[in-house]
Amino acid sequence: MISVFRFPLADVLDLAEHAVAATEHADPVCDEPSGPALLLVGDDGVYLMSNGLPQPPPAPGQPPASTVRAVFADRLGRDQPDPDGDDLLVALPLRQPGTHLIERLRAAAGTGRNSVIVTILGRQVTVSAAHVPTPRQA
Repeated sequence: MISVFRFPLADVLDLAEHAVAATEHADPVCDEPSGPALLLVGDDGVYLMSNGLPQPPPAPGQPPASTVRAVFADRLGRDQPDPDGDDLLVALPLRQPGTHLIERLRAAAGTGRNSVIVTILGRQVTVSAAHVPTPRQA
């Protein structure tokens, strides 16, 4: 089954810059390399967070139970499963050799894109950027 999630690029880039600037990082997830990463989490919704330590505080408008900053996803598909707490935890390394996600996010922000699209198909995860019209632009 395929799952597709959309996140606001500006908010994701803020989290990514936090992770890159941090001098310490949370332990790697599974076999992921150590270093700066975004963490894709499925637990009471699907969201991204920085693995940089210390974690930034919650942003205004986040659910009251939030203790750290997270960027919540919009779902792009009606039949996607709802992850429950233990179903989804994926690290998206920001400086992995051969593909620097942080540079791709920065470039996307500079070219008018406003959304990060995360697609999960089995064990494969892809991250892309797109311009998605907002209700005011439609």
